[in-house]
Amino acid sequence: MLKMKTRLWKYPYDVEKTELWLNELASNGFTCVGADTLMSRYTFEQGEPGEYTYRYVLFDKCFGHSKSIEYLSFLKENGIECVGHLFQHVLLRKRVDDGKFNLFTDKESQIKYYKRILATDTILGTIVIWLFMIIFIYSMISANINIANGIGHISSHFHPLLILAYTIGLVNVGIGISYIAQWRRYALRIKNLKCDSAIFE
Repeated sequence: MLKMKTRLWKYPYDVEKTELWLNELASNGFTCVGADTLMSRYTFEQGEPGEYTYRYVLFDKCFGHSKSIEYLSFLKENGIECVGHLFQHVLLRKRVDDGKFNLFTDKESQIKYYKRILATDTILGTIVIWLFMIIFIYSMISANINIANGIGHISSHFHPLLILAYTIGLVNVGIGISYIAQWRRYALRIKNLKCDSAIFE
């Protein structure tokens, strides 16, 4: 029987929101069978509702590292499949009938994992924001030079490069707010986990 495939796109760098999104789709019978996480593209087939549980995990090492390969082999022996990956971001799934699917069960491992996400988010956020900032500055300078030289005979307020610069600036602000919100969420979670650990010690 030929199964219909559907491709959907999703902003990739919020690990928990992506995982929640995939599991919501799985509960409605959309089984993720492939993931191109670089392009934020996921391939789904119509399956049984609630057949799989998905985990979108940030590994300690890159996907091709010997430690990651060894860990994936261990997971495979326990019925966990790899659906897709990008560097350290790995999408895993396990059949619901095979039991619960939690990789980080104790508070110490959870704290360590959230710190890893925080560090990665900080690096990615800094790179993306600086990239957009460079494009923004370049567009502003180019637009003002062209306006000063009278190139294009377009009103200074509606110069294409200025419009591009303003758009990039707004996008950059949005990305910055998104990463700050993510960072704050994980930082608060780490703090709460540490408090819980201190209480039970």
